[in-house]
Formats: sequence, C-alpha cells, structure tokens
Amino acid sequence: MARRSMRLVEYGKPFQLTKEEVPTAPKGGAVVKTEYAGVCHSDLHGADGDFGPFVPLHVVPGHEIAGTVHDIDPSADLKVGDRVSVYWTGGCGQCKRCEVGQPPACLKGVKHWPGITEDGGFSDYVIVPDVRLLVKVPDTVAMDTACLLPCSALTAYNAVCIVAPTVEDFAKYSDDCAVLLVGAGGLGLWGIQFAKQLLPAGVRVICADVNSEKLAAAREAGCDDVILWGKEVDDDTAVAAARKACGDLGAVAAIDFVNAPATFERLQKTMAEGGIHALVGFFGVDAPVSVPLMPFVVARHTITGVVIGSLPQLRELTAMVAQGKVKPPPITHHPLEDVYDVLQGLKTGKVKGRAVVKFESGDPTLSKPYDMGTGMASL
Repeated sequence: MARRSMRLVEYGKPFQLTKEEVPTAPKGGAVVKTEYAGVCHSDLHGADGDFGPFVPLHVVPGHEIAGTVHDIDPSADLKVGDRVSVYWTGGCGQCKRCEVGQPPACLKGVKHWPGITEDGGFSDYVIVPDVRLLVKVPDTVAMDTACLLPCSALTAYNAVCIVAPTVEDFAKYSDDCAVLLVGAGGLGLWGIQFAKQLLPAGVRVICADVNSEKLAAAREAGCDDVILWGKEVDDDTAVAAARKACGDLGAVAAIDFVNAPATFERLQKTMAEGGIHALVGFFGVDAPVSVPLMPFVVARHTITGVVIGSLPQLRELTAMVAQGKVKPPPITHHPLEDVYDVLQGLKTGKVKGRAVVKFESGDPTLSKPYDMGTGMASL
C-alpha cells in the first residue's frame, strides 16, 4: 500500500504526483487517512513562492485536513477509525502556551505546520506529531465541512472574537453600530455568521467585495447590507459608500479578509473613532501601507493582526456547527490530481465559497459543480 501526494517541486509550477510508503505514527502522534483537504489561499501563496523558503520545495501542501485515524500512539484517547479534523499549527507541545492550546504562540517558536513547514493534506495519509492536535468530529458534521473548520472557519471565528470587546463597548452607548467585513469569499461567509452569533443584538454586519455574486451570497449568509467595491470604483467613492452604509459613527470594527493596501487605506478612512481594524488576509503579501501618525493617534484606532485561533476556540466553533448554528459556505469537490488547477481558479476568483480535495474514501456530501467560467478575484 502506498500513499499518493502532490508535492511542490518548483514555485509557480504544477505539483508533482508522488507515491511513497504509508507512514506510521510517531511517538505521541498519529497518522490520519485523509478524506477531505481544503484548498486555501495560503496554499496558493506557498505554491507561488510568496512565503519564500518558509514553505520549502518538495513539501506536500494542504493544511485544512479531515479524515479518520489510521494509526495512533496507544496512550491517546482517540482510536483507529475515529473521525477527526487536524488543528494544523503545532508548537513544541511543552511550553505554557502549547499546554493551553495556543501553539501558534509557542514560546519556543517551534512550528509543526502541515502543508507549510512539513507534509500536509494533499496526500492520502498525513503525519500528526501530537495527538492533542486532533479534534473529534461530531456525527452531525459532514467531513467536507470538518476540514474547513481548523483554518478558514477558525480564523474568521477568532477575528470576530478579537473585535467583540470593542463592539460590545460601543453597543453600550449607541443603538447604531456597524461592523464592516471586507471579502465575501470562504472566510467572509464564515465571518458574517460568527458576527451574527457572537456580537450584540442589533449590531449591523456589512460586507464589501468587488464581486456582486459573492455579495449575493453574503446576503444569504445573513449580512445586513453590502457594498460593491468594483475595480472601477475610485477610493473616495468607495469610502463614501462605506461610511453611508455604516452610519454616523463609521465602522466600529472592520475585519479585512483581503488585506491589500487598497482595502487597508479605505478601511482606515471608514473607521469610527476608537474603532478596531483586524487584518486577516494575505492578498497584499508584503506590500507596504502608510499610516498618518497624528490622525491615527487622535482617532484612537487599534490595528491588530489575526492568525487562526486556539484549540479551545476550534472546539467551540465545532460545537456551533454541530448544533446547526453556523453553516458552511458552498463547497465544491475535486480529485487530488486537479488541486493545482483549482488553486489557479482560486487565484482568478472562479471558486465560489470553498473548494476541497475529495479522496477516494470521502462521502459525497454537499457537492456542487465547479464553475471554471469567468470570475473576478477579490480586491
């Protein structure tokens, strides 16, 4: 028996299909037989070389992983055959941050990141170095949804949790508070629903995007209002539309799932005094932006970066999905051999919702046809 893997052999070039022996579980770890693996914008940046040597050549990309336990350390609470999702940001496993389920903030700076620093989910079998990174998937959660929870869903959930205290404070004093989300793709559709669940009642959730079809999906997900920031719209017009939609205060919080210089600057001009601006997306890669220092101080703005979330948060949102409080975005299924082509579709905005790789053992749930027609990428 062999495992099939799609390996990154050259930045900006198609992956190479390889076959190797199925691995065995390391001490304290496990091997997961992959059923579904999400295709994420971070995979695209890694494949194109945007992250440099942080994503090494010959690695197997893919970090959104769900499947069944194939092999596991005997001391683990889980057993072979259990349905699991993989929390993909492992640390040293020993420091106090790792012990409380916050390995992205590992105090020793150790990074066990499948699909980025080591082999990931675009493979039949994935090595998980620490069984504590596995989260059991409830029977009411489809496995193609489960693979999305540890990354896109968790990142959106954490972003909403981070801005929530600021929003709650504004809501004590004003009945007209608005939160502005930029980007109505896979993360944005999660973010809209989490905002509706976690923020005070009456807080309006508004979404901006360059794509009218994605904005229609945002309305279906519960968005109160949408703003079309088409590429033909100049910055002054875009800001005026956003401020009109957000009301007299402006946006008391903004979550930028795109995070390019254009969206950053527009949001800074849309924010309420004392508002919080959460940066999530990687579209700007390392492009610089300028912040006018005195106006920034006078306006009491907060800027914060968001990288996924913690293990306890993953368990919280998994329970929300299991209870039907939050639904996944539209999901399309694709064979392993097509994953590079799917990434190219993602780059040009042709993927609606989320695309996932379906392995032979995966059950056909929530499958929709993949539209490779014309599309428009988010800002």
